[in-house]
Amino acid sequence: MEKRLSGVLCFLLFTVFIADAQSRTLTLDEAVQMGIQNSKQLKRSQYKIDEALARVDQAKDLRLPDAKVSFQYLHALMMSRLISIPGVTKEPIKIPFDFPAYLGTLSVSEPIFNGNQFKYARQSADLLVQMSRLDADKDKEDIIWLVINSYLNYDKILENQLIVAQNMQDVQGKLEEITKYESQGLATQNDVLRYQLQKSQILLTEVELENNRKIANYNMNILLGLPDSTQIILPKLDYKVNETFVYADLVQQAETNRRELQDLGYQSKIADVNVKKIHDQRLPTIAASAGAYYINPTGQVIPTHNNLIAPITLGIGASWDIGTLYKNKNKEREASLQRQELNTAKDQAMDDIHQDVHRQFMLYQTALEKIKILQVAVDQATENERITESKFRNNLVNTTDRIDAQTQLYQARVNLELAKSDATISYYDVLRSTGKIHL
Repeated sequence: MEKRLSGVLCFLLFTVFIADAQSRTLTLDEAVQMGIQNSKQLKRSQYKIDEALARVDQAKDLRLPDAKVSFQYLHALMMSRLISIPGVTKEPIKIPFDFPAYLGTLSVSEPIFNGNQFKYARQSADLLVQMSRLDADKDKEDIIWLVINSYLNYDKILENQLIVAQNMQDVQGKLEEITKYESQGLATQNDVLRYQLQKSQILLTEVELENNRKIANYNMNILLGLPDSTQIILPKLDYKVNETFVYADLVQQAETNRRELQDLGYQSKIADVNVKKIHDQRLPTIAASAGAYYINPTGQVIPTHNNLIAPITLGIGASWDIGTLYKNKNKEREASLQRQELNTAKDQAMDDIHQDVHRQFMLYQTALEKIKILQVAVDQATENERITESKFRNNLVNTTDRIDAQTQLYQARVNLELAKSDATISYYDVLRSTGKIHL
């Protein structure tokens, strides 16, 4: 049996090479690594992380002093031609009616205390970075699962093709045999037609499977970043049909690793920061300032005599928006309710995760039981086919019984291989439900 399967496999691979010489053999580990490296979604996730890091830098920049510089030319028509400053001028100063001047200012302001708003901005930005990295990890897990699922479905098609090719080989041999019997008068033309009909049905199945293989192959090329024309070849896959899980351990892993819970945890922290931020908006702000002024009333950019004023100022100021004492009460209430809502959402997510882990655990156990039953069915179909073939040669059963026995064996083999693939997919679904897929 193994030799025949090897021969069929070689035949299929040979036909693939003839259709297109470009091929690539991929193990599951290699496919997953390629999927991660070429994932456009993961590249977008990295951009989101970089954007969050940029917001952290922006929060740091809020601690830097504000600095402004300006320079302007003024042209004024003076309504009063004389000006007297008590204690400064003994005689009134006469000024011209047409009064051009240059005015320049440089001011620097450094916040000393602003109700902890800078601290909360930094904390929020840091939490957003952690959430972005968490989202990237989740996207990576999704990509791994997508590659695994696509890989196993592709393998399922290839295994099905092998069984169909083997069945075709058996039917072709029996068709040649029954045709020979018909020429010797030992079988009827109807017997020959039955085998020809069965061969046509298998040919139709082969066409459908090959079309499905091409579609799956193309989709995997896109997923893995390979050229569209690449023919993917899979080595023998190690089906996960003998694995054991401890349900309590799975639940504990899920509670630790599931990104939904971690994401809600970060959202709760951000909500806490928001509550404190709104509360501290009631506090006053204090800032230090410095300024330099250039006042030149001569109308010349660079004065030639001592006829400019250049004062320098230093100061400290405080402001307090007392309206926040009574305006922010409802804002604080809203922020508190949002935090409580997140706590409830986390409890709900925990329930959903427990249900997901339990469902995937049970599906895997069912898949393993199904394999055991189908293995018995294959053994029974094999023995039935052997007995029916022996009876046919002794004229104890007709051609229909012989074809039915062979069809049942073929279908049992297909069902068993599909069940192994489905169980392997279910195995990785269990791992995914815990939040961490490992190969």
